[in-house]
Amino acid sequence: MQNHFDFTTNTLIIGAGPAGSTLARKLAKNKINTILIEKNFSFDKPCGGGIKSIAFEEFDLPKDLETKQITKFNLITKKQNIPIDLSKTPISIVLRKEFDQKLRQLAQNDGATLLEAKYINSVFYDNYIISKIQTKEKIIFIKSIYLVAADGVKSTLRKEVLKNDTHSLLTNYSLIDNKNIDYCDFYFGNKFAPNEYAWVFPHGDKLSIGSILKNNNSKKIFEEFKNKSYKDKKTKGYFIPSWNNEKVFYKNKTFFVGDCTGQILPFTYEGIYFAMKSAHILADAIIQKDPYLYEKKWNEAYLKKFKFLQKIFLYNDFSADFMLKLFKNKKIQEKSLAYWEGSLKPISVYKIPFKLFKYIFKK
Repeated sequence: MQNHFDFTTNTLIIGAGPAGSTLARKLAKNKINTILIEKNFSFDKPCGGGIKSIAFEEFDLPKDLETKQITKFNLITKKQNIPIDLSKTPISIVLRKEFDQKLRQLAQNDGATLLEAKYINSVFYDNYIISKIQTKEKIIFIKSIYLVAADGVKSTLRKEVLKNDTHSLLTNYSLIDNKNIDYCDFYFGNKFAPNEYAWVFPHGDKLSIGSILKNNNSKKIFEEFKNKSYKDKKTKGYFIPSWNNEKVFYKNKTFFVGDCTGQILPFTYEGIYFAMKSAHILADAIIQKDPYLYEKKWNEAYLKKFKFLQKIFLYNDFSADFMLKLFKNKKIQEKSLAYWEGSLKPISVYKIPFKLFKYIFKK
């Protein structure tokens, strides 16, 4: 048994991205002793950086983190191009390095202890946990009541506790210089991204073009898609989590939040906002000393929403074109955006009147 502890805390959070930092900030505000660990303060996560604009008010964030606000996007297939008005539910683009640094700073300002260090492993006892941490200078030991895995899609802590990895998908992307746009394009169908989608959208003063890959042929298709306009840019890759209703929330005094447990919206892969919202739900469970409240409240808030948004429109070109035909109808657009925003409960696609389907396909 380790008898010397460099720190003692209620909650030790591994990973200081949006989920970990948001959790640390709320716990610290509520006088819960919290330590937040990030292995590299300078890390710039490959990420589209899209977040609902309402997040700035919801999480009390400085608006200057927003590099651009998107009020329009286009849904595109081989046959169709449908513009979508986002003026009532805009998306903000943030740069992840700056955004994550500010979230860590806010957590620290509110009382969380912030350490640049690497998580090694833990020993679990009946009433506490001893975690081994590597800083730049030395090995330290931290005693805590709870551990939180917020260390991303390749979570070390998840592997240790659950003995498995987060379900994930590989993406390819390139950043293009000197391309300033104020909208996002999403491409569907086998020509662009079989069973998934490709995108073009602003990223700071650059343009991000990318695709989610499902098989070996997907990469070739992406290169053809990209090289039509941007031949000289190197393609990079990174993994994103994929939600699959595995319901991993809490085990052995360890909570799982954000990317490491796939809390990313199906179909759109929106992760930042839902990681932060999930962190708030988890914080309430820790504050109320009821670990199982986390799963209960998360399911009440998001389970139906996530199940409803499984990829029913991404199977083939026909289903993708069907989706765009639906979105030509302004009422469906409005209801879909209201649902995405959270002001409307899920409505099964099968409940849309048959006459409306017939009407749409005549157009």
